[in-house]
Amino acid sequence: MTKKAMWAEALIFLLFIFGFFIANLVVPDRVMSEQENKYLQQLPSFSFESLFNKTFTKDFETYTTDQFVLRDEWISLKAASELALGKEQNNGVVYGKNETLIEPFETPEQSDTDERMSYLNALVHNTDADVYFALIPEKSELWADRLPGLTPNDSEAAFIEYCYGRSEANNVDMLGALRGHADEYIYYRTDHHWTSLGAYYGFTALAEAMGIEVPALESYTDRHTVSDSFYGTTWSSSGFSWVSPDSMEIFVEPYDGLEITSYPEGAPIEGELYKMSQLEKKDKYSMFMGGNCPLHEIVTGNEGPSLLIIRDSYTDSLIPFLLEDFSEIHVVDLRYYRMSIADYIAEHDFDSVLVAYSLATFNSDTNLFMMSR
Repeated sequence: MTKKAMWAEALIFLLFIFGFFIANLVVPDRVMSEQENKYLQQLPSFSFESLFNKTFTKDFETYTTDQFVLRDEWISLKAASELALGKEQNNGVVYGKNETLIEPFETPEQSDTDERMSYLNALVHNTDADVYFALIPEKSELWADRLPGLTPNDSEAAFIEYCYGRSEANNVDMLGALRGHADEYIYYRTDHHWTSLGAYYGFTALAEAMGIEVPALESYTDRHTVSDSFYGTTWSSSGFSWVSPDSMEIFVEPYDGLEITSYPEGAPIEGELYKMSQLEKKDKYSMFMGGNCPLHEIVTGNEGPSLLIIRDSYTDSLIPFLLEDFSEIHVVDLRYYRMSIADYIAEHDFDSVLVAYSLATFNSDTNLFMMSR
């Protein structure tokens, strides 16, 4: 290589580095990454205290990576590179058939599962209400055929069977109800939740367990699409930014006589079955019930028993199917609700209690012990 060629290479390299340095100085900092669905680190304030306790250097390092120019494009390039190298996944998300983004299932430690089941059984013993237990399978089980052949993926079916074998509640066969419709659009390809159609099939399993009559799918004449541009949380963490978006449906419209009171921060506000303004934001799934909330109290205006649901966000899209069969439905999220569940049940004298969780949340929520109190 000639000296001129060496100097040319060095100059190009320096221009590349200097160019990105200048760009990072000039381009305004962003508050949020829509692609990653997360708030980005802002420039930390300097103080000698923060310097010596290392919080400044830690926050500044995060700031430089979060605010790096063309960050979203670099993330997508990394994900594409992983696929090109034959790894078929990025950040724990597998790129499957039909542009389906799947997080494979890993069976948790048996001792952890037994502990979680003990919390459920304590709830059964602490209340006179009928307690129903529903573990909701995710797409790593029912859409496993979309995974590349050598992808490690434990059996959700075996895990559910283990839990139900130790449950003293009335078990709800969500897996069986969904399995018969695995070729339908029952999960979002870019998100971890089930679709409204998946929620309907989940409702049929719950209705069978509770002795509720199930309306035919065709009877939901209000069924319609509310968005065709939904990118979910799995998409946000994957870096596979080029996949096509999901569509979202609702089956049941709000009606006169339906009253919802929500307690997002303790003080009551008027709740909504669908918060349509969320469809203008990245987190479109939070349209259902307005997103995560410690407590909702729903008065349906219909005759029937009362129901308490202890749940994760999967049930937000399930609730519309339950309105016709219950007079009251209260919805508690243990990640945010801190009062005694046994006292709450006794205070409201519920006829039934439903504990409904997706497998991921059931295995990760550290607040399930609240069921036993």
